[in-house]
Amino acid sequence: MLLLIILVGATVGCSEGDDTPSAEIPAPDKETEDPTNDPGSGGVMLTFRRSGGFLGTTETITIRSDGRGKIEGDASPPQRLEVPPELLNRLEEELRNLDWDRAATEPRNVSCSDCFVYTIRSGGQRVKTTGMGQSGQELSDLLALVDQIAPGSGR
Repeated sequence: MLLLIILVGATVGCSEGDDTPSAEIPAPDKETEDPTNDPGSGGVMLTFRRSGGFLGTTETITIRSDGRGKIEGDASPPQRLEVPPELLNRLEEELRNLDWDRAATEPRNVSCSDCFVYTIRSGGQRVKTTGMGQSGQELSDLLALVDQIAPGSGR
C-alpha cells in the first residue's frame, strides 16, 4: 500500500517533458562496475539510495548477505537493521532475477519536481533512475520488498 502511495505521489509530481533535459534529475543510467570496487564484494548484497521526494530527503539502506544492515539518512538518525531469513531469500532472488537494463529504462526527459531518484547497487551492477516507465515496472517488486524490509525508515 505504501508503495502505491509513493508511486501515485511520484506520478502526480512527475511528467514526461519536452526535449529539454531537466537540470535536477540525472539521466537514467545503468553501469557495470568493477566488482573489486563494489560493496557486494565485501559482503554487501544491496545498497539502495533514495533521494528527492516532496521533502528533498536522502536515505541509504545497506543490506549485507548475512541479513545485517543499516539505514542512514538526513531525516532520521542511523538505525541498525536485521533482515529476517525469509525476506533475505526473497531479496536475493529478486536481485538475481532483476533485468538491470530494463531497470535503467524510463521515458526520455523526465521532468520531475517531487519524485525520488533511486541508486541501486548489487553484485557489480548499478542503476540510477527515477523509477518511471519500464524502470518502474522492473523495479516495482524490489521497491515493495525494500519497503517491507525497512518499513517507516523515513518515507
